[in-house]
Amino acid sequence: MVSASSLEDRVKAEDPDRALCAQFLPRGVREDVFILLAFHNEVTRALAPARSSAVVGPMAGYVRLQWWRDVLEGTRAPEHEIAPLMLGALERGVFQYSTVLDILDARETELAPEQDVTHWSGMMLKGSGGLQRAVGEALAVQDPTLLDQLSACGAAYGAGAMLRHWPVLQKSGRYIFPGSPEGLQNIAKTWLDQSDNKQSVPRPYQVAFLPAVLARRDVGRGIQSAGMARGVMDRLAVMAAGLKA
Repeated sequence: MVSASSLEDRVKAEDPDRALCAQFLPRGVREDVFILLAFHNEVTRALAPARSSAVVGPMAGYVRLQWWRDVLEGTRAPEHEIAPLMLGALERGVFQYSTVLDILDARETELAPEQDVTHWSGMMLKGSGGLQRAVGEALAVQDPTLLDQLSACGAAYGAGAMLRHWPVLQKSGRYIFPGSPEGLQNIAKTWLDQSDNKQSVPRPYQVAFLPAVLARRDVGRGIQSAGMARGVMDRLAVMAAGLKA
């Protein structure tokens, strides 16, 4: 079984933004969240064969995602090194099954994209939004309003990341926003507004909202910074907010 330290190193390499935010979580929670992030990276990676094969089309991606669904539902052996860790976190009640299955649903939606803003928004709230909602669940957040705020926070981060990588994503075949970058900015700003009611967020849970720090900066810049590496000022902003939280 993969060790906690090697898993954390892997996530830092594959998803440095979320890994940085996770560093400010309490230790026990942090270990489970890195398992969640590793799981998310695996199910996102499952999309790659579907995009690269003109013959198989999306079927290869569906097969891989269905394998993860079967594992989570207990109908298939957890043969992947991340699978037993993720199942253990679910069995301990760290994350809700429905939230994790929503993340899978979002990746499946990406295999059957529709040029419709409502369809795309639903995918983002389940995918990037569901990921941040699960972070809140790991912190024992139970208030439905707070969990919805976290979903909006995660979706806003995902939209900001999409703006940062806009030209690359256009060429990749990924399901990007079905409209202009300006339209994407407006939706992301709406999600940020929905997540940014700090008066309703108890202090122990504020650390779960750290991706909003990066989202505000990415959304504010729009595609002007597309293709540029994440700047040190962005990381320092997260660190300052994390220490404050």
